[in-house]
Amino acid sequence: MLGSARVRAGDPRHDDAGRLGGLLASQGWTVITGGYGGLMAAVSRGAAAAGGHTVGLPMAPWEHLTPDESNAELRWSDDYAQRLGYLLAARVAVALPGGIGTLAEATAVWAAAQTEPGTARLVLVGAGWSRLVTAFGAELVVDEKDLALPVVADSVEDVIPAVQHLLDNPAEPLGARG
Repeated sequence: MLGSARVRAGDPRHDDAGRLGGLLASQGWTVITGGYGGLMAAVSRGAAAAGGHTVGLPMAPWEHLTPDESNAELRWSDDYAQRLGYLLAARVAVALPGGIGTLAEATAVWAAAQTEPGTARLVLVGAGWSRLVTAFGAELVVDEKDLALPVVADSVEDVIPAVQHLLDNPAEPLGARG
């Protein structure tokens, strides 16, 4: 799970993230987040409340931040490259609304899905992501195959079918795209 650490309780996106955590746990899926607050904590807390297993990916150098207590397991990273390695080893990454970090992680998954067999697939959740995919299609050097790699889910209720679709339909990498 990718998403903003800045979105707090009381924001409808935070409520949606908590509900999504419960939905993911109800499928028996392990929920992995960045490990900290905001939407990551909401997803993790929702999953934990539903009896799911939660994993946080905190950064050892970020001593000023404390991982959320809802993480049943922590996999510490010494640097961002190690943290991205954990992310790319997942089967599916789901991106909720976020900022530059969320965008960077989502695009890393997207780029790896182009070329690397067995890497994480990507679900983008919400209208903001849909608009970004449209902008990427208009402004970047990409084609329809590139734009079709992530699945865009309109709402958190659409995430479970989107993830299941990706699990049931493994994609062949497009290969080096240049």
